Amino acid sequence: MGQPGVVDEGARAAVEAAAAAPVMVANGKSGNGHVAGVSLPAAPAPAVQLTHVAKAFGRHAVLKDINLAVAAGELVEVTGPSGSGKTTLLRLVHGQLRPNRGEVWVGRKGLHRRWRRGLGRVRRDVAFAFQEQKLLPRLTAFENVVFALTLVDPQVPLATIRRRALAALETVGMGSRRKAYPAALSTGEKQRVSIARALAARPRVLLADEPLANLDDANARLVIDLLRRAADDGAAVIVASHSPSFHAARVLRLPAGKVLVSKARLAKLAGAPAPFWRRLVPPLANGHNGNGHHGNGHNGNGQSSKNGTAAPAASTPARLPWWRRVIAQAANSFRLVVLGGLLSWRRDLRLTAPALGSIAMLLVLAGVLALVGLGIANVATREAGQASIVRVYLTPTATTAQITALEDRLRADPRVRSVRYLSADEALKEAQSHPGLDSLANLSGSNPFPASLDVDVIKVTDVGGVAAFAKGDPAVDPVYPTSYDPDTYSRLRQIAVVAGGIGIGLLVIFLGVAYVVIANAMRGVAAARKEEVTITRLLGARGWMVRGPFVVEGMMIGALAGALAGAAAAAMWLIATRFAAATYAQVLPGVGADSVRYVIAAVIASGIILGALTATLGFRRYRV
Repeated sequence: MGQPGVVDEGARAAVEAAAAAPVMVANGKSGNGHVAGVSLPAAPAPAVQLTHVAKAFGRHAVLKDINLAVAAGELVEVTGPSGSGKTTLLRLVHGQLRPNRGEVWVGRKGLHRRWRRGLGRVRRDVAFAFQEQKLLPRLTAFENVVFALTLVDPQVPLATIRRRALAALETVGMGSRRKAYPAALSTGEKQRVSIARALAARPRVLLADEPLANLDDANARLVIDLLRRAADDGAAVIVASHSPSFHAARVLRLPAGKVLVSKARLAKLAGAPAPFWRRLVPPLANGHNGNGHHGNGHNGNGQSSKNGTAAPAASTPARLPWWRRVIAQAANSFRLVVLGGLLSWRRDLRLTAPALGSIAMLLVLAGVLALVGLGIANVATREAGQASIVRVYLTPTATTAQITALEDRLRADPRVRSVRYLSADEALKEAQSHPGLDSLANLSGSNPFPASLDVDVIKVTDVGGVAAFAKGDPAVDPVYPTSYDPDTYSRLRQIAVVAGGIGIGLLVIFLGVAYVVIANAMRGVAAARKEEVTITRLLGARGWMVRGPFVVEGMMIGALAGALAGAAAAAMWLIATRFAAATYAQVLPGVGADSVRYVIAAVIASGIILGALTATLGFRRYRV
């Protein structure tokens, strides 16, 4: 190759073939992959594989025909000048970009396909130490690592997550700065926190973009050692740097796309009991690695024990019982969604305050409309109850004997349930309690309402017949004999339908406007927190982990707006009953304290439901 200490990929293939050559057994025949009757395991599929990958941004081609396979336990460097495509290659492996041509495989997941389902699951297996660090500014260094570990595996108890996060920070020398926020950290310190976050997840694949940037010599040597140890523990490690610095077995040079192999590393691989591409991830806590994958019966270096049996993993704790995992899942979900949403809502109150006022006003109008609707419903119910009662008006000249005779005739009718005599004074008192009739009662100094007989008819259809039966009696007023009106029932139905339609229409309009207001507020919050949402998705968060806090935030906005609207409606009701009781009784008859409490509860519940639906349906998912 013309460079000291390296050979090309063909030389590497020869060494690998020699390491995997058939072993001669005692009878002189080739074992062909068997040693003393024991089958040797087949080489596993590469953890990462790129085949004829090309990527261009517009007309600018960044990567051309890149071929690379990285096995578990291998450390590979990608080097080249700025703009050669190192970061682009890592982003392809992480699923942030899709190649224009070729295939990108991480395990058995193809990231080159148009529909890349399960991308979050891939990112939980592929940790990325970003050159830009990408720390959440609202969290401390320690909370950043804890948050990332919770996203990767929420079934791990918080105490275990916190111990692992603290150990990772102490490993990179950031234990004393764990309570510092990113704004108070130097660029080098943020770089170390980013590396600690990636290493703490114990990923199957580890991507590091310029991990030594902004680090002094001592911390650079520390990071080099940590990445080597990650590879020794079974992770496939890909490091992007300007120049080789990790003494990796293979180096991918960009933009040429040539793979160089170190002679020193090849010599070490040739003497190893098994080639590096057969290393698998060792067992970790709960009998799984950090991403929930089962152990493989290999020792801590990713190599099989000499006797062909699985070497016990050092200090491997027992697998947690299912109920412990369920409790941990519930507790972590509560912290991520409910507590995270409440904290975000408090922080974003400045952004949502205008929306709160608008929604509260709309809900106040909806509450008042509901109270009016209850009043109309009470009137309609009372009138419907009166539909089976026909009032027979008595003439002022009727004698007691005539009234008694008419009353006996009506009671004897099988269509009549009961008959009640109503004097003129009782009729006036009753009219004064009906909306609209009180003014009629006060038009003159005399009582305009005559005495009458209230006849309760068993069937509404017989009301007309009973009214005709009473008409013409000597005790009945010849001018206005009865209260029967054949068009009353149809008018009541029409009024009810029109009033109900208007009320439903207004409610729909109010709710639609409230939905738009809340949706715009939530989109504004999401836009303000776009970087946070992007980082959360890059860390492998599941959909409910991203959307859940926004739903809680929307529910809180709706609940607070509903509470304000309910308080305003209750205050209006109190003022009306205290200072305008007569007017209130005419406008909202029968609407008492119990009805107001129901309306307030309905307004608050509507706000909560509206906020949750708006956040669920109106929140735009940011794809990265």
